[in-house]
Amino acid sequence: MSASPEPRRPIPGHEPSGPSLPPQAPCPQRRADVSARLIDGETVVLDRQAGVIHQLNPTASYIWERCDGHTPVGAIAHQLAQAFDVELTVATRDVQTMVTQLQALHLLECG
Repeated sequence: MSASPEPRRPIPGHEPSGPSLPPQAPCPQRRADVSARLIDGETVVLDRQAGVIHQLNPTASYIWERCDGHTPVGAIAHQLAQAFDVELTVATRDVQTMVTQLQALHLLECG
């Protein structure tokens, strides 16, 4: 009688069916070599290295500004919850998602 294999447990931050994403830095930091400007409440980020311009909505802009290399993701979520008057669980999910996306775009330095 053969033993059945143990079920695979998902790795946090990785989708089982999709590509793996880089792990989140505890204190995300904007890349020093990208240029960013706030225009009408939205941040425009120029990544000269990749030759790409990114436009961030107001929520993403708020998160981007706090990716200073000193502020933990949890603290950014608390600030977002207060500033946008949303539940902490919603803010935490939004911050984690945005940081993951910014990392996937190589706009944050690995820390």
